[in-house]
Amino acid sequence: MPILRFIPSLWFALALSLLALGSWQTASANDKAIEAVGGNPLAKHHIVLQETESDLQRQTLLLNVAGNLLKAYGDNVDIEVVAFGPGITLLFANNEHAKRIEAMSQQGVRFSACMNALKNATERLGHEPALNPVAKKVPAGIVRVVELVDAGYILVRP
Repeated sequence: MPILRFIPSLWFALALSLLALGSWQTASANDKAIEAVGGNPLAKHHIVLQETESDLQRQTLLLNVAGNLLKAYGDNVDIEVVAFGPGITLLFANNEHAKRIEAMSQQGVRFSACMNALKNATERLGHEPALNPVAKKVPAGIVRVVELVDAGYILVRP
């Protein structure tokens, strides 16, 4: 009969093992989704910052938020800034924040520029504006935001 005393403990250990396996599989799936969108699966925090405003003060706020996240979490944060609509001006080469954006890129922050917004800006300006060299063109900014959120990123709209 001594084995009966261990049966509840065995069931408990088995249940804990199954829970751990399930959470490992979930983490693995999340890591794969984050890797698929070009993110850093080793980071604990995954943030997408959305910029849709051409106002320089709003853009400063967004970059301040990115900077504060980098200060708080260092290598433990994965940040992508997605600019679309009027916010595409953030990623113009002549934007007053260009050097700051390049410095943040060197710290691992990614910058995505909406090609739809770029096309509209080109029509409005009569020429295609030069983009900051660190900006990566994406077909549609809002689609990129959805992809990142689906992969597990937290959306922040400062």
